Amino acid sequence: MEQNNFQSENMAQDEFSIVEIFFHYLRYWKWFILSIVVCLMVAFVYLRYTTPEYRVFSKIIISDSKKGQTQDMSATFSDIGLTAPRMNIDNELEILRSPSLMKSVVDSLGLGVSYFKSGKIKKIEIYKQTPIIVSIPFIKAPGLFTVDSVDANTLSIHSESGFDLKAEIGKEIGTPWGTLTFKPNPFRTESYPITVAVNPWYFPPVSVNPLNKTSSVVEVSIILPNPQKGQDIVNTLVDHYNKNAINDQNYVARSTITFIDERLDIVSGQLDTAEQKVENYNKSQGISDLQTQGQMALSSAGAYTKQISDAGIQLELLKQIQNFVMSHENDDLVPSSTGINDPTVISLISKYNDGVLMKKNATAGMLKDHPKLIEYNNQVARIRDDLLKGINISEIGMQTTIRELQRQNNMYASKALEMPTQERATRDLARTQTIKETLYTYLLQKREDTGLALMMATPNAKVIDYAVSSGGPVQPKRMFILLAALILGTVIPIVIIYVRDLFDIKIHTKEDVKKIISAPFLGVIPIMKDNDPFPVLKVRTSMAERFRTVISNLNFIVGNEKRKIITVTSYTSGDGKSFFSRNLAMSLATSGKKTLLIDMDLRKSIMVKTLGLTDRDKGSTMFLSDPQIGISDIIDTSHSFHKNLDIIPVHVFPPNPAELLSSERLDQLFQGIGRDYEYIIIDTAPVGLVADVYNINQYALATIFLLRSNFTLKKNLFEIQEYYKDKKLNNLSIVLNAVTDENIYGYGYGNYGNYKHNYYTDNNN
Repeated sequence: MEQNNFQSENMAQDEFSIVEIFFHYLRYWKWFILSIVVCLMVAFVYLRYTTPEYRVFSKIIISDSKKGQTQDMSATFSDIGLTAPRMNIDNELEILRSPSLMKSVVDSLGLGVSYFKSGKIKKIEIYKQTPIIVSIPFIKAPGLFTVDSVDANTLSIHSESGFDLKAEIGKEIGTPWGTLTFKPNPFRTESYPITVAVNPWYFPPVSVNPLNKTSSVVEVSIILPNPQKGQDIVNTLVDHYNKNAINDQNYVARSTITFIDERLDIVSGQLDTAEQKVENYNKSQGISDLQTQGQMALSSAGAYTKQISDAGIQLELLKQIQNFVMSHENDDLVPSSTGINDPTVISLISKYNDGVLMKKNATAGMLKDHPKLIEYNNQVARIRDDLLKGINISEIGMQTTIRELQRQNNMYASKALEMPTQERATRDLARTQTIKETLYTYLLQKREDTGLALMMATPNAKVIDYAVSSGGPVQPKRMFILLAALILGTVIPIVIIYVRDLFDIKIHTKEDVKKIISAPFLGVIPIMKDNDPFPVLKVRTSMAERFRTVISNLNFIVGNEKRKIITVTSYTSGDGKSFFSRNLAMSLATSGKKTLLIDMDLRKSIMVKTLGLTDRDKGSTMFLSDPQIGISDIIDTSHSFHKNLDIIPVHVFPPNPAELLSSERLDQLFQGIGRDYEYIIIDTAPVGLVADVYNINQYALATIFLLRSNFTLKKNLFEIQEYYKDKKLNNLSIVLNAVTDENIYGYGYGNYGNYKHNYYTDNNN
C-alpha cells in the first residue's frame, strides 16, 4: 500500500507544471540580472551615441474640384475659356513626389553639399552654422574632404584619397568633385576643421500623404537629424510646387495674349482698308445717304444681313484657328478665348491645351528620344488631328448656313432692284467694314479680360501649418529600445538555459529522476564537502537529517520484518555507492539498530582503504572462496566506529567474482549471519556493469538504487525504470546522491541556507 502511495506521488510529477518551469528558470536569477544589466547598458550606449532624428511636417490644402474646395478666382472668366484646369488630388500628390520638383529644392538649398563636425565618437552635421559655404555648380563625383583654416583668406583641403590643396576664399578651384568656390558664411557659429560631403544624388526622404480620403488636406513630412534642415526642405518644396502651378496657369494666359495681339495687328490693317474703300467709293459716286431710299425695301432683309455678318465672323474665326493650328508645333497652346460659339470646337481646343500642359509637366527635362515623351507627342498629335477635323466640319456647316442666309437675303433684295447700284455697293462695303470693326472690338475686350486673369493667378496649395518639428526625436525610440533590451535580456538566459537543458545528458534534481522513474524515491543526499567517512555522526547537520529521512521512507518499504537485508547498488561506478552504504549503516546504528555492513563489491571495493581496516586479512571474498573460514572469522566486531555497527569488508579481489557469488557459500553466508542483526546493508557492484547484484537479490528484502547528481546519465534512467517495472530487483527504490544545496532547495537558497545553517547547529541564539 505504501509503495503504491510512492508511485502515485511520482506519477503526479509527470503532469506539466508552469510553476515548476518558473522556479527552474528562477534558480538562475543571477544570469537574468547579468543579462538584463548588459543589454540595458548596450541600449544606453546605443541611445547615447546614435544620432537622434526628428520628424518635421507641414499641412497644406490642395485645390481639388472633387472635394468641394472654394473655386479659384479665375473661374470668374469661364466665359472666355480661362478657367483653371480641373485638378485631381492624386495627380497633385505625384507632382509633389516627383524627382524633378525635389531636384529643384536640392539645387536651391545647396543640399548636394553637407557639412560635419567631428565629435568624440561620431560626426555631427552642422547646417547653416558652418564657417564657410562650398559652392559647386556641377558635382562630377561624390566625395568627402576636410577643410581647415590656414589664415584669414586661405583654406587647406585634404582627403583620404590623397588630394591636398590650399585655396583662397572666393576663388574657383578644380577638384575631383567639380569646380568649387569657398564663400564666407555670415551666420557661422562653428569653427574649423570641418568635413564636407559631396553627393550629386542626394534625395531627401520626403513623405507626401493625404490625411484622409474625404478631404484634400495633405501632410508633407521628413525625418532628419537636423530639424532646421527638414523645415527648409519641406517649406521650399511647397513653395516650388506653388510657383510651378502659377507658372502653368500664366503660361496659358500669356499664350492667349500673344495670339490676340497678333490678330489685332492683322484685323486693324483690314479695318483700315475697309474704311478707306467706303470713303473712296462714296467720294467717287457722290453718295451721302442711301438709307432712307431703301429702308422699306430692305427692312425685311436686315435681319438676314445681321445673321450673315455673325456667321461670317464665326467662319473667319474658325479659319484663323485652323491656320494657327496648322502653322504651329504640338508644343504651342491654341487660344481658347477667340469667341467661337461651336461647342465641339471649344471642347476640342480645351482638350488639346490640357494634353499640351500635361505633356510639359510630365516630360520636363526629358530627351527627345525618351519613350514617355514620344508617347505624349503621339497623344497630342492625335488630339490635334481631331481638332482640325472638328474645325473643317464646323466650317462646312457655317458655309452652308451662310449660303442659306444669302439665298433668303437675295429673295428680299430682289424687291429693291430699283435701288441704284451705288446703294448695293455701299452696303457691301459697309458690311465688310462692320465685320472687321466688330472683330477688332471683340479682340480688344478679350485681351483686357485675359490680362486681368493673368494678374489673378493663384497657387494650387494653401499652407495650413508651415513646417514645424515634432519636438522630441522620433528615432531612435528610447522607450521601445529600452523595453526591447529588457525583453532581450530576459530572453537570452531563457534560450541559453533551454539549449543547455536540451543538450544536458545528466540528472541534477529529484524532479529529473521522478519524471522517468516511477519507483519510490527515498530522498536526496547532499554533496560531501570533506573527507569524513561518517559525516552522519554529526547529528545536527543536514547530512545526518537527510539520511534519517531516507531511513524513514525506507521503513515504509521494508515494513516490520525482523531482519531487513538491503542491497545498495548503482548503474556505474562513481555514484558514491560505498559512501552511502556505510553512512546508511551508521545512521541505523546511531538510531539504536543492530546493523551489519557487508561489502560485496568483489571487483573494486574501497571500504578497507577508506575505513582503515587493515588489521584484518579475512573478509567476504575469503569466506566465499574458502570453506574452512567461518562467519565469525570475517565479521569485524571491534566496534571501532559504533557499538551497534559490525562490518564484513573485502580484503582480497578474486579473479572469479561471478563464480564466487553464484556458489553455495553465498547462501551459507546469509544463513549463517546471526539473527540479532536488525539491518544488513550490502554494498554491491554496479548493476549497469556486472550482474553480481542479481545473485544477491534473492536474499534482499529491498534494493536501494543510488544515482548521482551531475553524474548519472539521463538515458540510464529508462533502463532503471525497466528494472523496476519488470521487478528484476526486489522492492527497488531510488536515492539521489551528491546533490548541491541549490538543487535541493532551489530558488531562494541564499536565505534558506542561512536558516538551515542555524537550524542544524547547536547555537539557538
